Amino acid sequence: MQFIDFHTHIYPEKIVLHATEYLSDTFGKDAEWPGSTENLLIFGMAAGISKFVVLPVAMKESQVRKINEFVIGEASQYEQIIPFGALHAAQNNIIEEIDFMKQAGIKGIKIHPNQQGFALDDSRLFDAYSYLSELGMPILFHCGDLHSDLSNPPRLKKVIAQFPRLKIVAAHFGGWQVFDQAYDLLRKENIHFDMSSSMYIMGLKKTAKFIRHYGAEKIFFGTDFPLCDQSAEIERFLMLDIPDTDKERIAYQNAAEFLEI
Repeated sequence: MQFIDFHTHIYPEKIVLHATEYLSDTFGKDAEWPGSTENLLIFGMAAGISKFVVLPVAMKESQVRKINEFVIGEASQYEQIIPFGALHAAQNNIIEEIDFMKQAGIKGIKIHPNQQGFALDDSRLFDAYSYLSELGMPILFHCGDLHSDLSNPPRLKKVIAQFPRLKIVAAHFGGWQVFDQAYDLLRKENIHFDMSSSMYIMGLKKTAKFIRHYGAEKIFFGTDFPLCDQSAEIERFLMLDIPDTDKERIAYQNAAEFLEI
């Protein structure tokens, strides 16, 4: 079975240890190893993954271009990397940055409201959502948190209603730590979901229930590397009580079609 990992993170060597530590603190789970490009490819390919969607996050508006240039550079060196780009609500050149990313071959955008400190439905992002809708360029949102509602399902539902043509991927089954809230609110929405950082919390039975609930055609396999061991995530995934045809779609086909690769 082929795999595309739709949810991974890598960092420049000079900050890789600090950034990985921050990721671990955010999720309350020790990362398996430092989130370097080398580790992503070595461990990911050994697990059987052939493509990796890399999702950068800009903590400050001043970091956006540097982060995007880093991801573009890594993707130019390694054909296995599918680059998404960073945006920040506070930047004043958000449309120009989208154009820069589009021209450089970046496939989509990643927003992490809880880490970045603004709400998913912050009006400063509306011009970006509108423009991305026109371009057909997808956006992946970190969704869900027990301690803050910045990215929780009700906010996502508002964005979906206002921007119905926006190609949205809701990470972590639409609501990390608030899975059941997402289950209730997002079932009928025309969006996709990744299953990263979810199976080890939800367990196999509940994970399979969510896949059936949302529809296997809407789900992307993802690991949240370096937070999770990719081999262990694949092992869990293959144990799910869902049809093999659904596993094949989730593991590779859905993402390949969505990203047009």
